[in-house]
Amino acid sequence: MTDIAVLPKYLQNRLQAALRPDERLVWVGQPIAQHYRKREAYELRTVFVAMLVIGLLWIVGGIARTLLHGLDFDFLPLIGVPFLLGGVLGLRAPSRLEEEARFVVYAITSERVILLGGDDPETIRLYRPVQLQQIERTEHAGGWGDLILETEHEYDGDSYTTNRYGMLGIAGVRRVHGLIAALAATLPLAPNTPHASFQRCLITPDIGPLPHKLRQALRAEMAPDERLVWAAQPIPNSYLKRGLVAQSFFIVWTLFSLVLTGFMAPAMWATTRPGDIAPVVLLCGPLLFLWIGVYHLYQPFKMRKAALSVVHAITTARALTIDASGPLITRTYAPAGLVHADCIGGRNDSGDLLLEPASEVISRSGNLLQRYGFLGIDEVRHVERLIGHLKQTPVRPSFLDKNWYSDNAL
Repeated sequence: MTDIAVLPKYLQNRLQAALRPDERLVWVGQPIAQHYRKREAYELRTVFVAMLVIGLLWIVGGIARTLLHGLDFDFLPLIGVPFLLGGVLGLRAPSRLEEEARFVVYAITSERVILLGGDDPETIRLYRPVQLQQIERTEHAGGWGDLILETEHEYDGDSYTTNRYGMLGIAGVRRVHGLIAALAATLPLAPNTPHASFQRCLITPDIGPLPHKLRQALRAEMAPDERLVWAAQPIPNSYLKRGLVAQSFFIVWTLFSLVLTGFMAPAMWATTRPGDIAPVVLLCGPLLFLWIGVYHLYQPFKMRKAALSVVHAITTARALTIDASGPLITRTYAPAGLVHADCIGGRNDSGDLLLEPASEVISRSGNLLQRYGFLGIDEVRHVERLIGHLKQTPVRPSFLDKNWYSDNAL
């Protein structure tokens, strides 16, 4: 929609104050309250559900213990009552995030993207075309989803947190993505460097075998005047190796937990007396450690399975990655968003082509490098040359743009 009259008066005034006199409004909207920051809302509800289940099981277990062993009434079942009440009240209370969504406004103008509100109701975030060259879209059934425009890593001296900003929980997310992409395309670019391999792929596109679901997703993503140059899936075992390296600590963790459980379980079973639940409670510790270890060791195999639902592609207009392992996630990189491309080759001409700028965050585990791109692909040097043809630098850096300064001063 483009009529701000549908917004509350307070939000109308804030949006009009953020607009320049010569700025034309292209689209304005608000998040869908029940879908706004859905992952955080889901995690919060999961905590309340866990409290409810723990409280209920504790009460039922305490009563069963009393009845089965003919014990006098004790206060053990009452310990679960606060958990039960906390879970029930938490699930019935109105969501803080749904209330926050009422004071959030997203707008696309002829010059920039404007985000009003969020964690701080007075926040204004502004994005000009130079800052819209890399976009991540998550699309759910029904056409709603999220558009991530910025990822920020904050270090607090001990650990780091990742903050993601953009349009969250909006209807018609694919159409809005198209409007932002059109705005990003207005950025003046310097001439690119031609590569013969790119021209050859235009004549005969280099497209590997793809599952039908990914072919459909790729076809739906293409604009009418856009041509496919290259497309391929990652090597599944590269994801498995990456996951095993990341979870290597939990191999030792799981073995230790397994040995500990194996020693403690028989001993506690032999010493348990009727009505004595202390050994059972003590055994829950090693079992919990074992469950945590198994969960983490399963993740590499989950990553390998997810790799079968990923496709990387290069077109005449951009590079993109589609992940269909869950909600459809599409990351797009316009020509100016490819200037940070970095090739990390491996064995047999396979490797990673990282497309996002490096973000080094120092924590206890050392320097962490979080970047997306074409991960685990074959013929990575060939793909690097195709990206080299497509990427273009802006005519002048964003720090020389006086409008960029004025935007961030707000």
